[in-house]
Amino acid sequence: MRARRRVLALVTLACAVLVTACGSSGGSRSGSSTSTATKVTTTTTAACAGSGWSDVTAAWKTLAPGPYAEGRQQVADDLAALRRGQDTSEVGQVSVAGVGTGEPLVVTLSETGVPDVQVARVDTEITLEGGDQGWSVSSARRHSICAGAAG
Repeated sequence: MRARRRVLALVTLACAVLVTACGSSGGSRSGSSTSTATKVTTTTTAACAGSGWSDVTAAWKTLAPGPYAEGRQQVADDLAALRRGQDTSEVGQVSVAGVGTGEPLVVTLSETGVPDVQVARVDTEITLEGGDQGWSVSSARRHSICAGAAG
């Protein structure tokens, strides 16, 4: 849809320039020239795919089977490192965006530079339950923040 609008805008612009150049009543004179510069901007308000929350618990339980006996910040750093270490072109730059202070422990990872150009960043919220041996992933969800959308 976005590409279709862009093509339509460019075709419309080309026709307008052609009509303007050919439609002058005086013809062309030797030694004179006319140029026209036009900037075309298209804006779309449709949400990018995957902008709602999706459950990724199974993937995180597999990636981070735990338990983790370290402190909260260290657990968050370990989870970010695990995501960074995945050997896939879908992984962007991963950082720890938040570390909860209550029970359960909630860690938020923020990922930028993902392949989808419509997505500015992907946030992943991982919830860990505390136990005798440390923190273990109990649930995880993620959502995309569309480019141009407020965070």
